[in-house]
Amino acid sequence: MVLDAISLSEETFIAIFGHLTNPQLSVASTVCKTWSKYALALLYRRISINTSPIWSHFLKYNLFQKHSSNCKELILFSIIISSYDKLVLLQHTNDLNHIALLKCHNLDEDFLSELTRKHSKTLEKFTLWGPRTFESGATPLNDKLLNPCLSNLLNVKQLSICAANISDQFLLLIVSTLSNSSNNNFLSSLIELDLTECWKISAFGVAELFSPNHLSSLRKLKLQYHEENNIDVEFFELLGNSFPNQNYDFLVTKNYLKNKVLTKFDKICSDLDTLTNKYSNVLVEKRDNVWMDHELLERFF
Repeated sequence: MVLDAISLSEETFIAIFGHLTNPQLSVASTVCKTWSKYALALLYRRISINTSPIWSHFLKYNLFQKHSSNCKELILFSIIISSYDKLVLLQHTNDLNHIALLKCHNLDEDFLSELTRKHSKTLEKFTLWGPRTFESGATPLNDKLLNPCLSNLLNVKQLSICAANISDQFLLLIVSTLSNSSNNNFLSSLIELDLTECWKISAFGVAELFSPNHLSSLRKLKLQYHEENNIDVEFFELLGNSFPNQNYDFLVTKNYLKNKVLTKFDKICSDLDTLTNKYSNVLVEKRDNVWMDHELLERFF
């Protein structure tokens, strides 16, 4: 039976093994060299780590070194990344198409810049999620930290900068860096932009994303309701009506910044429901609270 299976084509192996769970892939990898090749390729294609013991296990047994050719997605949640760890990731990851660093510790400008530069040709999805003001330990996301890596994201199609202290100036830099350029025949690649829980950006900065010749490829924007910065129902309607070729996910939460509650939440939700009925390109998500850690884990793991 195993001998017959060995003669299967590569496409057949991938199709069959693609239905297996990680424990099943682990078992399949011990059957023979052929099975091991395809099982390990799938098992380590997406490396997701959310606990210190698993992180230590990967480093102790040199799993990044052993499976660098297989790994295409790297997702880390609440991991303390030491100087040595950064060196391992920079040296032993290749051709990643998705990087997600969620509430990680010890991030710095040089590391993010070098990591994105190394994978700039293949990186299609880049996700960063920072800590909230009342959460300690994880590295806050801000303009200074993120600015150096923007020029390495020219091929990124899905960019998520969430729970970040970015300003309108950062949005302007996104526009100037990732927009169409006639000088070098560069066409914008960015299709989706997620700015969930970015409380410092304003309607002015967001509007710059839609200026003529800016981000012509952008088709989907996710934005958080924040009336203090004029990102409100009126602004949402302006976007939905003025730019019908784009789709919008508008998120509104009753409890948002620390100890802050959105007044007239029910009235705002009613007005937003009217928008979804009026514009086919508008989707509204209503929540009592911002994203909790267990929800992030369910979303990414």
